[in-house]
Amino acid sequence: MSTTAPEPVITAGIGARSVPVHLGAGALALVGPLLAGAGAGDGALVVVDGGVAYAGEQVAQSCREAGLRVAVISVPAGEASKNLGELERLSREAARAGIRRRDAVVAVGGGVVGDLAGFLAASYQRGVRLVQAPTTLLAMVDSSLGGKTGVDLPEGKNYVGAVYQPEAVVMDTSVLATLSARELSCGFAEVVKYGLLVGGELMDMVAAWPDLPGPDAELADLIRRCAECKLEVVAEDEFDLGRRAILNLGHTVGHGIEAAAGYDLYHHGEAISLGLLAALRVSEHSLDLAPEWRDRTAATLARHGLPVRLDPSVDVDQVVEIMSRDKKSDGRALNMVLLRAPGDVLTHQDPDPAVVRAAIEELA
Repeated sequence: MSTTAPEPVITAGIGARSVPVHLGAGALALVGPLLAGAGAGDGALVVVDGGVAYAGEQVAQSCREAGLRVAVISVPAGEASKNLGELERLSREAARAGIRRRDAVVAVGGGVVGDLAGFLAASYQRGVRLVQAPTTLLAMVDSSLGGKTGVDLPEGKNYVGAVYQPEAVVMDTSVLATLSARELSCGFAEVVKYGLLVGGELMDMVAAWPDLPGPDAELADLIRRCAECKLEVVAEDEFDLGRRAILNLGHTVGHGIEAAAGYDLYHHGEAISLGLLAALRVSEHSLDLAPEWRDRTAATLARHGLPVRLDPSVDVDQVVEIMSRDKKSDGRALNMVLLRAPGDVLTHQDPDPAVVRAAIEELA
């Protein structure tokens, strides 16, 4: 195996850091060479989603072949693992494994492991090196990028965390062939979000996308386009004080639905699918978005197995109440992201609460 990593597909300048993104089949083998640079530590803690243990072992083997000490810790799959208790367990395991300041944490999995292990890297010994190795479509196009890390509290999703940029992001597209149809669909919800944010050619590409995951070369190009969109926004607003809010399209309602359903009825991407439709309906009332965009988006989401109707067991009153506590709200306004048209996005909008409620009720 080569000990020299190839040039990245994307290099994003975020704050004082340069974040390279490596994308392609077999990319997990790059993790060891990326970490074995001059002046680096000699240890790696691989935190892996229990559902993709094989990917964690590929990363561990890459690190061993690069001469690193390796410890592997498995995290149970699912949002329930994103909690302070699991963070403490991982921190203590890191200490027992002898992980030091110049060593690295490698997050191998979807958004849950990326957020959890990322926060571990940000907080353990006040910060160690981090590599994100996303294994889901959702994590590749969204959650592994931009440095947001954290865990949930009973009171809200991602309430405790930090913005902490990885040293590198490594996306192995061959892993996507092993995902379930549901996991692929969940990732595609975020792809649809990027289509709406960018509009134009990307929107047309998303609307015409064939059965998931799609052709290899075209899929890598789609992931790259979405990643470039996110990284461009993050480069302008790393700490989410301005333009980065556009990335929350569909998330205000989506997070409310996710929490009201107890984080088990809907996966994140499924909740975002519903949140996007609600945001588009509110955009029609508040910003005169043409109704055809909601209809087209609903058809695209449904064609890829995503929900367009809210399960009747979900209490709309509870969704609205949770939205009022959303961390993106300033206590006076919902701060929703709305569209005048695809590619024409407005943030920090405070629509009529009755319009928002009606949009959610329409989903049901």
